[in-house]
Amino acid sequence: MKMEAKKKMAFLFPGVGSQYIGMSKSLFDNFKIFKETIEEAGDVLKMDLPGMCFLPGKKEELDKLENAQAILAAFSIASYRVYMQEIGIPPLFCMGHSLGEYSALCSAGVIKFPDALKLVRERGAAVSETAAGIDGTMMWVINLDIKVLEEVCGDAAASLKAEGQEVYISAYDSPTQASISGHTDALMKTARVLEQKGAIVYPLKLSGPFHCPLMKGAAEKMKGILRQYQFDPPVCTVIANRDALPYKDAGSVIDNLSLQLISPIRWRASIEYLLEQGVDIAVEMGPKNVLKFLMQKNTAAIRIFTTDNDRDLESIRKELIIGEEDYLKIIGKCLGAAVSTKNRNDSAAEYQERVIKPYRKIEAFYNEFVAKDGRPGKEHVKEAVRMLQDILEAKKVPQQEHGYWINRALGNKMLNF
Repeated sequence: MKMEAKKKMAFLFPGVGSQYIGMSKSLFDNFKIFKETIEEAGDVLKMDLPGMCFLPGKKEELDKLENAQAILAAFSIASYRVYMQEIGIPPLFCMGHSLGEYSALCSAGVIKFPDALKLVRERGAAVSETAAGIDGTMMWVINLDIKVLEEVCGDAAASLKAEGQEVYISAYDSPTQASISGHTDALMKTARVLEQKGAIVYPLKLSGPFHCPLMKGAAEKMKGILRQYQFDPPVCTVIANRDALPYKDAGSVIDNLSLQLISPIRWRASIEYLLEQGVDIAVEMGPKNVLKFLMQKNTAAIRIFTTDNDRDLESIRKELIIGEEDYLKIIGKCLGAAVSTKNRNDSAAEYQERVIKPYRKIEAFYNEFVAKDGRPGKEHVKEAVRMLQDILEAKKVPQQEHGYWINRALGNKMLNF
């Protein structure tokens, strides 16, 4: 059935910082596929993930970089699997923030789940090893225009170069939020200038200056590690952190994931790319709601949902998916759309055959269900929407308006059948 009004959806996968004790516990308790995914991850990683994630007193162990990365990847994919089982509408685009890029590639079929877990574990070891030899860290910078931040960091980089100190912008998250990475002394000096400009600056609880050239050693090591794995073509478009552009093919995985470690995360540009492609729905796959917060900082044009617990899933179902209680209303709206649109077809015979007849058919079973106080089935909804599509074409309604009328009939929800 031709359906022009499908929503354009993107899945977003979080990075380190979204982990917390008790995360996604209701999904673990209520969905077998979530629990099985976490158990599968535990077998691959040789870790007791439920014990580390749900028991009090384990926060320090959970927050260790090599643990947090692997666990977040596991929980994100577990959330994705629950979503696909319960909601089942796939995305057109996937992207992840830093570590989340591995989860995005896994959900898009590029990296097998066990391989993704092994890779993020090795990634954690590689960056930790490199960071151990550098007196460096990261800081969040908020409440400051990105252009001002670029000017301050540029001036700082030039003035500190003689001292062997380096500072870089390591993530562009929103118009007024970013992160900077570099040597600790350089960041402290830069932070004082940024605060004078009105920024709020505070250190991230991370163990190194990530996503900047100081991580060259980790990038080279990861490139060698990635070459040992096999990657498959993506089933949907995946957006890379380093350039905010789609992966070209499976072969670009090695370059994108290794260069990611020495390049700033271009999250804002990635969201702008989604907007250019007409994406109007996003779902954050994993614990917390960090990416929902960043989306709302960037645009109001994309509605975003989270998947941290069973209530989040119910919200997605209620807000996005057509339920039985909507069926009769949709058929009525199909009738309304059929008569509300202007006719541009001069053929009376074609109008009779392709507009009047299907309209009468929709009207007949709508009136039948109203008279009997009954409830239509899925087949009636599909038929009504199909006939509305035919009516719009017969009346020669401009193609660009079709989506508007179909969406209006569906109540801006999606058919999941």
